[in-house]
Amino acid sequence: MERKLSRMNSGFFDKLLNSAALKGLPLFTEAVHEEITQRIYGCEGDTAFCQDADLGMASPYVIAGVRWNDDPPFRLLPDQAKNLPCKTDETVRFITQPKCWAGLFWDAEKRAKSGVAMDGSNGYSLLHRSHFGDLQFLHAMASKDGETPEVTRQKILMWAEFSWRIALREYGLDTRLRDVKIEGFAEHFGRTEWNVQDLFTLGNVALRRNIDEVAFGSLLHVVEDSFAAGHVERAEPIYGKQCNGAIAMFKPGSIAQFHAYGNQDTALHGHADSGDALNYARAASQGGVIEVGRNLVAMLDKNLPWDTVKPYLECVFELKDGATPASAGSAFQKNN
Repeated sequence: MERKLSRMNSGFFDKLLNSAALKGLPLFTEAVHEEITQRIYGCEGDTAFCQDADLGMASPYVIAGVRWNDDPPFRLLPDQAKNLPCKTDETVRFITQPKCWAGLFWDAEKRAKSGVAMDGSNGYSLLHRSHFGDLQFLHAMASKDGETPEVTRQKILMWAEFSWRIALREYGLDTRLRDVKIEGFAEHFGRTEWNVQDLFTLGNVALRRNIDEVAFGSLLHVVEDSFAAGHVERAEPIYGKQCNGAIAMFKPGSIAQFHAYGNQDTALHGHADSGDALNYARAASQGGVIEVGRNLVAMLDKNLPWDTVKPYLECVFELKDGATPASAGSAFQKNN
């Protein structure tokens, strides 16, 4: 739908992906998140089968939410689009304005290398912030090297509560982000006049009736990324160990370190996010990403309140004793 809105036919878009204009960009060429999500919803087929975003096991709205973290929609002010092929009267997403998106991505990477902080106080786009700035928790990552694991974990749980409450329809499309009373939320969204509709569905009216599913998909993305080696270093799960609290379920491996993207090698990070790097035997094991996702789906189906779900997610994101501050990770450091 967004491709049609942007008047970009599929043939032109496919040619653009193969052009020099986007060479080297970490493109969304493998439907890894789509595959994991379809498996969470019951797909047992091969990779080609389960990567089909239109398979129908996970709804298209959940899939849209899973994709949102990598490609949130936003608009630019005229002074933000200088020297870039961007249209300020249209929503920017990779599918709608790929050259603009690429230019913004490389700009964000350069700024990150020079130590620029990109957050809600200085007017940077959602793309800058989500991939290189203060919103890296959307990928289960720290905002910068040296961030303590406790701080990163708190941000992840903050987003989990926000998205869960939307999934339960406690927050609606008209809920203003600055009015959300979750600890730490105002730090990232308190200066904006956006509401939930603006954040998740800008430029895409078709998603709005199912905002609960879109938000839940965003939560699944964070959980899925937390099992990717380029994002998080996890210990092996202890066989048979369960989460304590309101719900007894198998416990994932505890977190030794959250990584930050700014000083990572883009290619190495991309390889770790690829389908080849995802071990489904491990992913489907006790405490693996697919089991965790299925547990969350089951809890949402029961409309369990956040206070009941929170202990489980605290367990999913439990820190290992001696967890260290964020870094690029020795296997992903530039010039490694």
